[in-house]
Amino acid sequence: MRPLGRFGFDAWLILRDPFLFFERLREERKRGVDSRSPWYALGFITVFSMIPALLLPLWKPLTDWVVGVSAVKIVDFHFGNQVYLALSRDFYPLYYSYLGDPVLSWLACIPTLLSDTLGTALFAAAFLHLVARYALGGEGTWRDGLACIAFGDLPSLLFGFLPFSAAVGLAWTTLLQFTVSVHYLYRVPWNKALIPYVAFSFLLFAAWSLFSTVSPAGLLDAVPRGPYKP
Repeated sequence: MRPLGRFGFDAWLILRDPFLFFERLREERKRGVDSRSPWYALGFITVFSMIPALLLPLWKPLTDWVVGVSAVKIVDFHFGNQVYLALSRDFYPLYYSYLGDPVLSWLACIPTLLSDTLGTALFAAAFLHLVARYALGGEGTWRDGLACIAFGDLPSLLFGFLPFSAAVGLAWTTLLQFTVSVHYLYRVPWNKALIPYVAFSFLLFAAWSLFSTVSPAGLLDAVPRGPYKP
């Protein structure tokens, strides 16, 4: 099966039955099958990151309108994945100030989105591996941590850019990344595998309650702007 076809098949199985997907992945690892290597996981997350990346020009005005008419002004809920909020608030104005064209500015945001997604996936995989292996007593390797993050991120990549879908996409994604995949790939009992998910959810809602955001203003405000204003 060609790589794109395999990506599509895996994505369909993750959305339809994530328990079966991660159980199959665990059985493959036990047999020493390397059908989903770390490079495959990175390719998977890159391909599905392109879907929201290519929709960014449509997503921005739609989200601005939704935030404007909403009674609850918690921007994070409307902007979906936090990287989209950062692109809208920090990177897009910076790129526009030098390019002076909205289409070119959003095209410049695409490699920013991809690099952020891949960099976050690698860092999160290392952190999750430490938690699952040493704090929860799991048996997996770093590549299992990457599989947890990459394959579990699919709901956010597909739906997290839509207005009002942020909370649902994030809850779905983090449940797959921190609990379901950890149970199957690291062989952690369900009661322990729920601990990272509960802890993450508590910190998230605490941040939303206290600050109405989990994405503080970026450091790009200090970068000099060009002659154009968005």
